[in-house]
Amino acid sequence: MPDFRTPVNISPGPFKIAHSDHILLVGSCFTAHIGAYLQQRQFQVLVNPSGIIYNPVSLAKSITAKALFQPTDFFEHEGRWRHWDLHSELAATDQPAAAQKANSAAANTTAFLQSADVLIITLGTISVFTLEKTGAIVANCHKMPSKLFQRSRLSVAATTDALSEAIAAVKAIRPEIKVILTVSPVRHLREGAVENQRSKAVLLLACEALELQHANVFYFPAYELLLDDLRDYRFYGPDMVHPSATAVGYIWERFSETFFSEETQLLNTRIEKVKTAAQHRPFNPESAQHQAFINKQLSDIAALKAVYPFFDFQEEAERFSENRK
Repeated sequence: MPDFRTPVNISPGPFKIAHSDHILLVGSCFTAHIGAYLQQRQFQVLVNPSGIIYNPVSLAKSITAKALFQPTDFFEHEGRWRHWDLHSELAATDQPAAAQKANSAAANTTAFLQSADVLIITLGTISVFTLEKTGAIVANCHKMPSKLFQRSRLSVAATTDALSEAIAAVKAIRPEIKVILTVSPVRHLREGAVENQRSKAVLLLACEALELQHANVFYFPAYELLLDDLRDYRFYGPDMVHPSATAVGYIWERFSETFFSEETQLLNTRIEKVKTAAQHRPFNPESAQHQAFINKQLSDIAALKAVYPFFDFQEEAERFSENRK
């Protein structure tokens, strides 16, 4: 019987990621999915400090942003003060608070980069919106009237140049940092299916160029895993645009195979077991059997923290302790 699939072969990563590494993830909403998997498994991560950003120019700018936002840089819309370079999640109800949130995010990014070992960049689209008033590309339109913007597409060269400058700036701070590039499998269909495919093609070509230009830059085929390997609407959410939880889980498994050593994967399994156990709700909490179960989980947490003191199992430990006698 035929396989009915076209498996995507992925070369082993030229480097491995360990729990001791500091990992900065930036980009589209797919970044948040992978970031959540890493966070749940106790990796040391910073995920989208400037919020979700889709286009390469704004994304590159966010990576190297300095804490220089002023209250007067923000505009009010629907009761919240916003910035064109930031996602709406960083908006605030007054200008000083908005500036403080923006500067804090930029400072966190700068500080994290000082010790970052891995940078993961997920690219969403080459569609950009330029603010007519200033001629600057915005990261987010904040649902403002379309007449304020001019829409255009980035070329391969413009995409490559913007990201290359950002990678060079990061390497000036952390020369040995490893960079993983991905193209988001989320489909941007607002301009149509053809435009979406052209956009993804430009991003793919830019990733290839960046691999050739910089050492320690590696492309991970998240886009191809969904579009060519899974290749079925069963693996999309109800909107038929975003990948389903099953698809994200499969891409995570392939990511793990590519970038984690066997030891790291085994450690992930130990962590997952503790977290799964914490969700267990016993029928008889006072039974000797359940008390032994609780003691074993607390012992496992203590053993993990003895080796990895930065692991945070406070929530799990509290849940186990609630029924401890």
